[in-house]
Amino acid sequence: MLRILIGTLLTMSGLAGCGAESTVEPLSAVRPARLITVGTGYQSAPSQFVGKVAPAHTVELGFEIDGTLQRLPLAEGALVQAGDIIAQLDPERFDLALESARADHELAEKTLSRVESLKASGTVSQAELDEAVARAKLTGLAVETAQKDLDDTVLRAPFDGRLAKRLAENFSPVARLSPVIRLVPVERIEVVIGVPEQLMAGLNPAALQQANVRFTADPSRLFEAQWLDYEAEASQDTQTYDVRFSLTETPPWPVLPGMTATILLSMATTDMSLIQLPLSAVQSDATGGFFVWGVEQETSKVLKRPITVGVPNRETVPVHSGLELGEQVVAAGGAWLYEGMQVRPLADG
Repeated sequence: MLRILIGTLLTMSGLAGCGAESTVEPLSAVRPARLITVGTGYQSAPSQFVGKVAPAHTVELGFEIDGTLQRLPLAEGALVQAGDIIAQLDPERFDLALESARADHELAEKTLSRVESLKASGTVSQAELDEAVARAKLTGLAVETAQKDLDDTVLRAPFDGRLAKRLAENFSPVARLSPVIRLVPVERIEVVIGVPEQLMAGLNPAALQQANVRFTADPSRLFEAQWLDYEAEASQDTQTYDVRFSLTETPPWPVLPGMTATILLSMATTDMSLIQLPLSAVQSDATGGFFVWGVEQETSKVLKRPITVGVPNRETVPVHSGLELGEQVVAAGGAWLYEGMQVRPLADG
C-alpha cells in the first residue's frame, strides 16, 4: 500500500491532493505552479513504518489426557517461569487407576515369586513360568502408565513466558490435546511491519544502517532493533509483505502482543546520482502507480511522467527511474493539473 504510505506523508506536509483529475480548468488557463529542477541528494531522514508487536512464537498448551479442569491458577497477562504449574485436572480417577495398577503389579510379582520356586522343584512347566514373568512385566508397565497419567494432570510451563489467553474455564471437561492455555515467550520482543511490494526492492537489510522502534505507549523513547526476516509471500488482504524486527533493547514496562509501534529505518545511500523529489511532487494514479508532472521547456505544458520510487522519508522520496537530472517538474499542486495544461512559475505571478 505504497499509495497510502505516501498519501499519509503528503497529508502530514499539508500538500495532499485528491488526484490528477479533481478539477478541470478551461484549456486556455495558465496556472501558476511551484517548479523545481530535478537534482540529487542523500536520503538522510529515516523512513517510518507503522507496525505491531508480535510474539516470537505462540504456543497453545493442552493436556495429554482427557479429564475435568480443576484449576487455572494464573490470570491472563501473568508472567510464568519454566516449570510453573499453569493448569491442573481433577486427579481423583487417576489416583484410583494408579492404586489399582499397583495392586495388580504387586499380585503379579508375588505370583511370579511362587512360580519361580515351584519351577525350581519341577512342579510347574517353563510355559507357566514364562506367563508369570510376562504378567509381572505387563502390570509393571501399567503402573508406569498410570503414574504418567497422574503426572499429566498437572500442566507446567515449558519455558519462561506470559499467559496470553485462557482457552478453557475451571470445572469444564477437557479433551486430550485440546488447548487450554496460550503462552507467549518473553525472551524476545518482535515488531512486524507491512511493506508495500513497490518498496520491498529498496528495503535491503545490507543497506540498513539503523533501526529504532517507538511505541505508542512511550512515544518519547526509541529502542534499538535489528532486522530478522520477511515473508516471501504478500498478504492476500493488504498486498504487503511482513518484515520482522527484533528489539535488542527491552523496554522497562510490559510489551504485549498487538501494541502499536513505529519502525524508523535509516538506509545507507551511496549513489550520488540518486534523484530526490519532495513528496509533494509525487502523484498516484488509479492503478497505484506513481508519476510527476514534467514541464516542457518550449511550451510550458505539463506531461505525465511515470516514475518508480524507493522508500520515502518524511520530506523526500528517491526516484529510481522515469526522470533525468536537470528536468523541470511541478513541485506542488499537481492534483489540480491535467495533461497538456500550461503552467508558469509561481514566482512570475
